[in-house]
Amino acid sequence: MRFLPFSDNEAHQATQDVFANEGFLEGMYKYLPEEVCNYFIKTKDEIHSIHDFQSKMTRKLLLAIQSKSLTGRTSSGFDQLDKDQKYLYISNHRDIVLDNAYMNMHLHESGVDTCKFAIGSNLMKHPISDNLFRLNKSFVVMREGTPRELYGHSVNLSKYIASQINEKISSIWIAQREGRAKDGNDRTQVSLLKMLTMSNRKDLVGFAKSLKIVPVSISYEFDPCDLMKAMEFINKRNNVDYKKSFRQDVESMLQGLIGDKGHLHLHFGKPLDEELDAINEIENKKEQFELLADIIDRSIHKNFKLHPINYVAYDLQNKSTTFLNDKYSKADLKQYTSMFQDGKLKQSNLSEEDLKITQDYLIGIYANPVVNALEN
Repeated sequence: MRFLPFSDNEAHQATQDVFANEGFLEGMYKYLPEEVCNYFIKTKDEIHSIHDFQSKMTRKLLLAIQSKSLTGRTSSGFDQLDKDQKYLYISNHRDIVLDNAYMNMHLHESGVDTCKFAIGSNLMKHPISDNLFRLNKSFVVMREGTPRELYGHSVNLSKYIASQINEKISSIWIAQREGRAKDGNDRTQVSLLKMLTMSNRKDLVGFAKSLKIVPVSISYEFDPCDLMKAMEFINKRNNVDYKKSFRQDVESMLQGLIGDKGHLHLHFGKPLDEELDAINEIENKKEQFELLADIIDRSIHKNFKLHPINYVAYDLQNKSTTFLNDKYSKADLKQYTSMFQDGKLKQSNLSEEDLKITQDYLIGIYANPVVNALEN
């Protein structure tokens, strides 16, 4: 499997390969407005660089998705960044496709080059998804292989990311964890940080500072995949051997694209620097990485934009009215209580016990960001 994104010289042929696939065309016309599909067919021959693809194809798609599934899109914190600098953006992870895509869109609209981003090899198994991700500057994080192969890949990945930033070639985006935060509890995986620093473990603080880490908070008002995530949880609970198929990953991607997301807000945190010095006061390596993860998490939790549904979920979870009238109305309480208790699960064939567990999980998806914000 190829590791790096496509080059400009490869963009035209990769685009032609995508649109030559009958299955892709069928799906495109099924899920997207006809005028958008016709635009893509007309424009595909004009793609001669990665910038062409992102500005003419990806942006058009994201605007179409925005008009159908977003009520608004905003960002903040960008004034803390140097437009001439390259950064390692580490964000919470809610949507397979859109997290990085809309972040790149905000960068583009601010006159900044879009960043390269990491994608798991499990999502690159089909030639079409492989081409589309690489046309959008993705590079591969291997999820399968022998321990020796995975170790070697991680070292090379660490070197690649560091060189891209230090040599001011490109900013990089990577999710704070492998896979989405399916329960709404955004936490940075220590294993991810260990991978990022594999090429220089002698000076953790100095190396972390050289990466110019920017925590990014990505806040969707609604999660269009919330029920799918809850059902996956109950399936895993009832069957320890349960694993999602590639087809289910594709269905999650499609639902994430077309499902109702409400308002989307992105906050670019202040680049981490002086606060990393506290890591040097700790001798234990494991605890050093845990503190680095905690520093990133605090920024993400502090700047996560909360909505009425989050506060309703928190009060339902705690059987309280803590935020009633201040953060949500009685109408909000009625609407979202009905959604959690009836609307999301009315067509599921769950036992009474599984139904209660799944309802609690759904509520937790929206309540956990409030819990994290309060702890912060």
